[in-house]
Amino acid sequence: MNSSSISASDRLTKARERLKVATFESFGLVDETNGLRKETRVRELILKVAEPEVKYDAVKLEEGLFKQPGTWLFRNVQLFIPLTRFTLSVLSDIYLKKERKNRKMRARELMLLISNLGPAIIKAGQALASRPDLLPKEYLDELQKLQDRLPPFSNIEAHNVISDELGRPWDEVFEFIKPDPIAAASIGQVYKAKLKSNGHTVAVKVQRPGCEDTISLDLYILRWYSSWFTKALTTLGRNVNLVSIIDDFGELIFREIDYRAEMVNCQRFAELYANIPGVYVPKVYDQLTKKRLLTMEWVDGLKVVDRTKLLDKGINPSKIVDTLVQCSLRQMLENGLFHADPHAGNLLVMENGNLCFLDFGMVSYVEANQRYGIMEAVVHLVNRDFKSLANLYKRLGFIPSEQDTSPIVTALEKALPDVLNASVSEFNFKNVINKLGDVMYTFPFSLPPYYIAIIRCLGVLEGVAIQADPQFRIISDAYPYIASRLLTDSSPELQKALQQLVF
Repeated sequence: MNSSSISASDRLTKARERLKVATFESFGLVDETNGLRKETRVRELILKVAEPEVKYDAVKLEEGLFKQPGTWLFRNVQLFIPLTRFTLSVLSDIYLKKERKNRKMRARELMLLISNLGPAIIKAGQALASRPDLLPKEYLDELQKLQDRLPPFSNIEAHNVISDELGRPWDEVFEFIKPDPIAAASIGQVYKAKLKSNGHTVAVKVQRPGCEDTISLDLYILRWYSSWFTKALTTLGRNVNLVSIIDDFGELIFREIDYRAEMVNCQRFAELYANIPGVYVPKVYDQLTKKRLLTMEWVDGLKVVDRTKLLDKGINPSKIVDTLVQCSLRQMLENGLFHADPHAGNLLVMENGNLCFLDFGMVSYVEANQRYGIMEAVVHLVNRDFKSLANLYKRLGFIPSEQDTSPIVTALEKALPDVLNASVSEFNFKNVINKLGDVMYTFPFSLPPYYIAIIRCLGVLEGVAIQADPQFRIISDAYPYIASRLLTDSSPELQKALQQLVF
C-alpha cells in the first residue's frame, strides 16, 4: 500500500502516536483505548470568576448620582477641562493633517494626563492599553506605561478601615512588623504584620477609604461622555459602542474592589493549579478577609525578572519561565480560569524554586468554545490561512456578520508575512499583536472582554519572561502545547482544526 492510499483516519492515528510521549501520556492523562485525553477532576470543575457582593449596576449608579449634582458637577469639571483640551489638540491635528505626525506626542500627553486623574481613570487607561480595535499602536504603547501607583493614605485611616471591617480594634488582631505600608496602589495598600493569635506572618491589604464612591462617580461621568462620543464616532463611520465598553470595565473594577471576591478567586485558583509541580498559591485567611480587607499568608522570595539574584541562589531562570508559561497556558486554554495580570510584582520565586502567584484582583474566565476559538486562530496563523482566520473572527463576533471579509483578508496578508514567515521559535507575540492591531483598528472590530484580558495577559507574560530569559518567545512555547491539545482533545472544534493542520 503506498502513502497516497493511506486513509485520513490512519494519518490522524499516526500523528497522535508521534506526539503521545511529548504530551499527556507521561502524566497518565491519555486514554489508551482511543488515544484521546481523559477527563480529569480539574477539567470537570466548573469554577468561574467570583462575583462581588455589590455588582456594578449602571442604572442604579445613574439614579443615585443624578440626584447629587454637587458631587458629580465638581468632578465633571476636574475631568472635562483636561480631557477637552486634549481632544481639541487631536482635532486640531486632524484638521491640519498632522495627526499621524503628532500621534506619538499626543499619546504621551494622554498617558501623563490620565496618570493624574485618579484610580478609576488610571485603571481605564490601563484597560485601553489592550484595545487595538479602539486605539492605534502609538497610544497603546504609551498607555502600557501607566503605573498603578498613588501616594499611600495615612496609617490612621488604614487602621480605621481594618477595625471597621473586623468589628473590633485592629491591634487586637494584628501586630504590624513595619508601621508603614510596603506597597501602595490606586485601590489599596499592603502592610506586613503578624497575627497575635498564632504569630503567623501575613500580608494585610487595606482598601483606600472612599474608593468605591470615587470609582462609581468616575464611571458615571465616563459613561455619560461615552454616549456622546459613540454618537460622534458613528457620524464618522466608526461603529463602536463606548457605553458598552465602560460597562464592561465597570464590572471588572467592581470585582477588583471586593476583597472577598478576590479571596474566592485565590482559593479557586489554588484548587485548580496549586498541584502543578513548581507552583505555589498563598493561603488566604477567610475569617480575616472582608470586603475592604484581605489577609493572606506572607511569602518571601525574589522577583522573576531578577535574573542575577536567581542565578546566585542556584535557581535556573529558564525553568521558572517554563513553569510560568505552562501554568498560564493551562489556565487560559484548558480550565479557563486565569490570572489576568501576571506582571513581575505579582510573581515571586521562593527559596525552594517554586513560583508563587500573588494578587487575584484581576482574574478572568474563558468559556470552552472561546478557548477552542483561540487555538483555532493559532492554527490559521501558522497555516497562513487568513480567509479562515477572518471567518473565525466573524464567527466569534469580533466583526459584524454582514462584514465583507475580503479586504480584511488582504490586510492580514499584507500585515503579517514578515512576522509569520519566521520560524515558530522566532515568533514574537508583541509583534504579532501589533500587526493584528493595525488591522483591527482599521476595520470594524469589537473585541470582547475575555479576548482583551488574554491579549493583556500574554503581552505581560512575554514581557516578564523575556526579562528572565532573553531567548524566550511565548508562541514557541504555546505552539507545542496547542499541537498536543489538537492531538489529544476529543472536542469536535479541535478535531476539525487538527484536520486543517494535518491535511
